[in-house]
Amino acid sequence: MTVTLTPIDAAGRTAVLGLHVSPDQDDFVASNAESLDEADENPECIPLAVAAGGLVVGFAMYALDSDDDNYWIYRLMIDHRYQGRGFGRAALRALIARLSALAGCDAIYLGVAPENVAAAELYVGEGFTPTGEMFEGEIVMRRPVAR
Repeated sequence: MTVTLTPIDAAGRTAVLGLHVSPDQDDFVASNAESLDEADENPECIPLAVAAGGLVVGFAMYALDSDDDNYWIYRLMIDHRYQGRGFGRAALRALIARLSALAGCDAIYLGVAPENVAAAELYVGEGFTPTGEMFEGEIVMRRPVAR
């Protein structure tokens, strides 16, 4: 399955705003509207549409965090209509590849809600391990970048 990560233009923004997780996942991720607003206000944030087969199926955002000089995956969501088809794993792998290619990226960080067991299992399966830290109620995970 080919998943691409593309910068968000006006049409992509409309498509991303139409994506939503299922109601039982609402507490796990900020809405795409909130995330795009954050990206508008913070030039460190790089928002991306997750596309497959010509359809926008999800949203991702990463940043080089100026607080700790680490690369973070701030958001990764797949619309409820497209979950369970491997798009999340493919998008995560594409994000890892993209970030791994950046100069100075020795590790990738993310946060996951303790209750979001499915996401935590996905992240562990792709090489992330808990650091033992919590940030804003989320478990901080880290994945080293192989060079």
